Amino acid sequence: MSDIRTLPTPEPLPENPIGIAPRPSSPCYHESVILDEHERSVHCRECDATLDAFDFLQRSARTLQRAWQNYAHVQREVRAIDERLTELKKQEKRLRAQVKRLQEKVAPLPTTPRS
Repeated sequence: MSDIRTLPTPEPLPENPIGIAPRPSSPCYHESVILDEHERSVHCRECDATLDAFDFLQRSARTLQRAWQNYAHVQREVRAIDERLTELKKQEKRLRAQVKRLQEKVAPLPTTPRS
């Protein structure tokens, strides 16, 4: 047990010069804003918070991008459904013509008068 050494006592750390203020938790999603042209700032209409202009612009751009992607997706679906509908109408027309031809080939059944 003679190989055990005691470590020197560490000096206390100096006080941390950096402080981070926690973000206030707010139930507001800042969906209604006021753009102040004079102060060149963005304010929430609901909670009156001053918003970071870049964050607001980025959020708006993402919303617009999602809407654009959704619109493009719906357009593709509508085109696919329209093509399918056109094909079904062609099939219906062919089937109706086929039924009509088959009905013409089959001799009408004789009807017996009822007494």
